[in-house]
Amino acid sequence: MPTFSYRVLDDNGAQRSGSLEAMTRDEALHKLRQERCTVIEIHEGGMPVDVESMRIRQAARTVKREEVIAFSSQVSVMLETGVPLIEALNAYTAHAGKGSLRRVMEAVQESVQSGASFSSALGAFPKVFPGIMVNLMRASEASGSMGMMLKRVADYLGKERRTTKQIKGALTYPLAMITMALAVTVFLVIWVLPRFARIYSSRSAALPKPTQIVMAISNVLINHWPIILAAIAATVAGFLAFRATKRGRWTIDWCKLHAPIIGPMFTQYYLTRATRTLATLLAAGVPLIEAVRIVRNVTENVLWSRLWDKMLDSMTGGLTIGEVVTKSSIIPPPVAQMIAAGERTGKLPETLDRIAAVTEEDLDEAIKHGTQLIEPIMVSVMGALIGGLAIALLLPIFSIGSTMQ
Repeated sequence: MPTFSYRVLDDNGAQRSGSLEAMTRDEALHKLRQERCTVIEIHEGGMPVDVESMRIRQAARTVKREEVIAFSSQVSVMLETGVPLIEALNAYTAHAGKGSLRRVMEAVQESVQSGASFSSALGAFPKVFPGIMVNLMRASEASGSMGMMLKRVADYLGKERRTTKQIKGALTYPLAMITMALAVTVFLVIWVLPRFARIYSSRSAALPKPTQIVMAISNVLINHWPIILAAIAATVAGFLAFRATKRGRWTIDWCKLHAPIIGPMFTQYYLTRATRTLATLLAAGVPLIEAVRIVRNVTENVLWSRLWDKMLDSMTGGLTIGEVVTKSSIIPPPVAQMIAAGERTGKLPETLDRIAAVTEEDLDEAIKHGTQLIEPIMVSVMGALIGGLAIALLLPIFSIGSTMQ
């Protein structure tokens, strides 16, 4: 029996590949469709090596999210004004410049012209187009509202991008300050202090005690730096290995939600992403169970993943979302009550959208509050560290008169 190799999108919008046995190509297609898969490519035997396809996939890795947002906005305007999809894609690729996204969109355009659906053509590039976009396009193909749905995708991706930048911006400041403090400290300890020691040792002058302590640290760093670098590398490797374990992922994700300053930021961040994504999917007509499966991949946190798994199990057992979230420890009680109320009244998408707006405002406040707390802490740490080294440098200078005598 012949063997057929394939690439498909499963019912969650994820791309996978494999092979199966069938008498004919049509039988292979029928088997895949029975599994609720959207066929992207199928060939008898092994997949042919397509150099151009490999180049396009390489280019897809460099596409920025801002380019996808701009593409969604431009094509949505054309579709809402009555331009057919093929013509809209032609117009976009004709004026898209020579960037990586143009090569990807030319491949999407070719797939659509050859008879593939727009959602399956986008799904062939999961690095470029997120799963929620593929699923919303699939829903719009059934409802005939692709222009409106693309506009919704652009709004969603824009808000997600803004939220991610806020979190990265809040965490970049302390990391930059710590890096600067360590660089200045290493420079003073390794480069400046030894020169002071030579001046005083030539005159048989005893260094002050703080300077002697810092000099001892300097000698260790200068004479044993290979061992120190090996210890740092071993520590980093151990941390990465621990993070790769199930216990390590749980510990790190738990700390993200419960740490004193960053905990509130991550809590609001996950709430905003979860509620906004779920609201967008439900408003587009995606079934609740399928929407929850998609949202599970949006909140990249083990504790949230367990919540979604529990929610899926409960829904298949006849329970509601409200009954699950009210018992969860990672969702604030007011938010859980609003979700339960929205589910009871049949206005869950509107309620989730409102929650996303409120939690986004709370995220802004959490970032501002966290930054206000981080700044004095970092100033104090840098002052104590660099100030202590400065004192160790200046103490011998204060006694230079008696030393020269």
